[in-house]
Order: sequence, then structure tokens, then C-alpha cells
Amino acid sequence: MTNPRDVKYANESIARWQDALKQRAMLATHNITFACLRGFLHELRARLALADIATVGNHLPAVQRGVFYQDWTPTDPLPTPDLAAFEAALAERLLPHVHMPEGLAADMLWLIKTESEPSDAAAIRAVLPAPLAEAWDRV
Repeated sequence: MTNPRDVKYANESIARWQDALKQRAMLATHNITFACLRGFLHELRARLALADIATVGNHLPAVQRGVFYQDWTPTDPLPTPDLAAFEAALAERLLPHVHMPEGLAADMLWLIKTESEPSDAAAIRAVLPAPLAEAWDRV
């Protein structure tokens, strides 16, 4: 019996994402890298409308999708007035265990943009809050 593509490549995909983020953000360990990835995905999810959450989830690889939905309780989306506000909330989410490296939001956007299939990246980019979409276009 064959496994679906998502299942077969799930471990390879998350390992590739973690390695790329670890190198790009100059993170010390894979544990820190995973915490940053999870924190970013949860902070992004908190700022999306329900339909947009579904869009992002449908365009992430299997493990990343599971992380994105982990511990989720649907609520109204938080405002994202600017990138600095998003980064401040992300830094607070990561504390006390991880001190957020400078530029992590941009590094995560780069990761999603470069590690995703072009059609998946385009679908995710289309639903990002405006400040994150602007940062996406710069990376």
C-alpha cells in the first residue's frame, strides 16, 4: 500500500523547513527553531478570519498544518496595525523560553514563500494581513 504524498514527505518537509529557518535566522538549536515556527504560525492564525485560517491551513505541508491548528479555539481576529505590533506580540508569545531573534517575522515569511509550492505560496500571500503581505513582498 502506498502512502499519500503528504504523509510520505511530512518528516522531510518539516526537517527542511527547520533547517532553512535555523540557518536563515541563525538559531542555536532545532528546539528553538521549532518554537519560533510554532509561535509565528499561531500568531499569524490569531490575526486571520476563519476562511483565511482555512486557506492557510490548506496550503501548508502536513506537519506544519498540524502545528498551525494546534490548540486552536476560533475567535475574532486580532488587529495587525503594523509589522512592529505583530513582532511585539510574537516576542511576547515566545517568552519566557525563547528570546525572539530580530527579523524573525521576515525570516518566517521568507521560509513559507521559498519552501512552499508557488501556488501554495500565492494562496497564503493573498490572505496575509496587510503589514505581513508588505513584508512578504520585500523578502
